[in-house]
Amino acid sequence: MTILDTAPSCAKSGDTYHFGRYKEAISTPNIDAPGLLASWKLKRWHYQSLLTPQYFFAFALVDLGYAAKVFAYLVDRAHLTEKKEYSCLSPLARGLEFADSSVCGQSVWEEGPNRLSVSYRNGWHVDVDLRLDKSRIHGSFSVENEEAMALLFKLPNGQPAYTHKAAGLRAHGSLFVDHAAIDLREAVASLDWTRSVALRETRWLWCSLQGYNLRGYRIGLNLSSLVYDDDDGNSQENALWLDGQVYPLGGVTFSLPVNPRTQPWRIRSSDPSRAEVDLVFTPYGTREEQLNLGIMMSSFIQPYGSFQGTICATAAGLPPLSVDGLFGVVETHHSLW
Repeated sequence: MTILDTAPSCAKSGDTYHFGRYKEAISTPNIDAPGLLASWKLKRWHYQSLLTPQYFFAFALVDLGYAAKVFAYLVDRAHLTEKKEYSCLSPLARGLEFADSSVCGQSVWEEGPNRLSVSYRNGWHVDVDLRLDKSRIHGSFSVENEEAMALLFKLPNGQPAYTHKAAGLRAHGSLFVDHAAIDLREAVASLDWTRSVALRETRWLWCSLQGYNLRGYRIGLNLSSLVYDDDDGNSQENALWLDGQVYPLGGVTFSLPVNPRTQPWRIRSSDPSRAEVDLVFTPYGTREEQLNLGIMMSSFIQPYGSFQGTICATAAGLPPLSVDGLFGVVETHHSLW
């Protein structure tokens, strides 16, 4: 599937979906679930991470229809095995207002003294005030909008899924942990904004990293398997970002260890003749959650850590790029929702 420079303004015109890959967001992803309990079948989330030389901060606003799940965590890179965390499950998604698009509107979460909002104004503006265990993260930061991997995909059940991925995005702002300011002068960020009529049973493997490599390139990477795969088993959302420009990548194979929380992962191109991805991921810690609400079940394991190896976009003629020491996450996810 090629990637087009210009996206349609809407995901659907009449009864026709504009399935494809685009370098810019679809401003109106008008995807709705059919039939009874339609709002419960539609799944939406906004995941964002922020990386600085000192900290890694990530949050997710998740609307399942019948519930909202919001989490955030902070890792001090000088103490990698420790993390500070916020997590809340809200029945019927009370307290969560979710934007209709990744590039329009505002998502807001409020729960007691905790507040998180994301609005779009030529980029994403995040206001945060959350209690992370015994600490507090507060302030605001902005993330620039550069080229996207925006995918409108037809799932095996015939229903549509739309996801806007981006990584290695420049970020700036004023953010504090308790009374200490976080230096955002070299900050980079990632984005996963999704609206999907997801399969009742959904699985995926996922990888995201961002940062500056030793040669000074600003790099972002998004890789997945099992969720947006074509007939040959190649994910259609795999992409490399180099200084803000996006380059599609081929399919990858995730080799998981016996203990994915503590042992290294291997991620390599599925087609050895392309050899675009050859990575080893070493976990430092994990954010995980096991939920069973009767009508839904979710098993989520997201180790964070560092990568070694190389990536390249052979179709674009790029040479291999070292990602040695770059920070990011991997994830294994299984949901019945």
